[in-house]
Amino acid sequence: MAAVKTEFTEFIADDIKKYEGVRIPLKTPFLVRTFKKWTKCSNIHPNPDDEFCFPDIGPNYGIISDYERKMRNEMEHGGRPWDCIDERLMVERMHPEGYMLINGHHRWAAAMRVGVKKAPIKILNLVHEDDIIDIIERSKNNKRVAIDLNELVFVNENEFPVEKKLPFPADRRYKEKIRLGFPALCRFLQAHNYDVWVFTADYYSVDYIEGLLKKYHAAPDGIVTATGKVQNTTEDKKNRIKDIMKKKYIRTLTLYNDMLLVADSGSGDYDQIPLEGAEDNWVMSVEKAVKRIEEGNEEKK
Repeated sequence: MAAVKTEFTEFIADDIKKYEGVRIPLKTPFLVRTFKKWTKCSNIHPNPDDEFCFPDIGPNYGIISDYERKMRNEMEHGGRPWDCIDERLMVERMHPEGYMLINGHHRWAAAMRVGVKKAPIKILNLVHEDDIIDIIERSKNNKRVAIDLNELVFVNENEFPVEKKLPFPADRRYKEKIRLGFPALCRFLQAHNYDVWVFTADYYSVDYIEGLLKKYHAAPDGIVTATGKVQNTTEDKKNRIKDIMKKKYIRTLTLYNDMLLVADSGSGDYDQIPLEGAEDNWVMSVEKAVKRIEEGNEEKK
């Protein structure tokens, strides 16, 4: 069912059309991202790749109305409209002007309808299609390992052994606990000519992840954040990247807590290799499994 056409949906369509073909995401320096906490609501633009902007879906006015009601209530009681909202709007700086929304379209819409002048923001540097293609083209390896940061690397110290705490002031900026042995595993895989790709579904800046892992002497070859957050992006872009990776990498290993999934790009075959002893030493069990894979492929030659 098509979304109801309103003055606000027309405003969104006009804004998208205005920047169509000229919109370019820009990287924002660390100090700017650290100290830039607010911007004008009118300086924020909706993301054309978000379902909020799709003509057949559009904004959810029930959600917008709830936020409006909360904001007006805060203002009526002498508070600030954003006092009732827990999270800042997540945005990315864009050319030719302003910021593009990554997360928070309905909160932004409510603020616009209420007439709020400024919004709290968190500026992100995300990875884009061209960034991924550039990483692939620069790589000299033809094998890849994919590692989910949230599932395997950022862990609860009460459940898994973790790397030593960072010294002050780095410990104030980086709150995540790194699984013990991950940096060594990263270097082991790269020494065996694998590109190490880490990814997360959360809204992290790429340079935040890069800076955090660098503190632990780990340097992944590829970092992808906010995976799967954009609803349409764009399946075409995702498929293009998959095709490029398939041509580049003869083999991709996907790590899990209890197994390795091995994908052969040439044959399209998949194999599941259990990680023996992973409950005692996950890193060592991964290394042993990778060595077996490499020895097996050497024998086939």
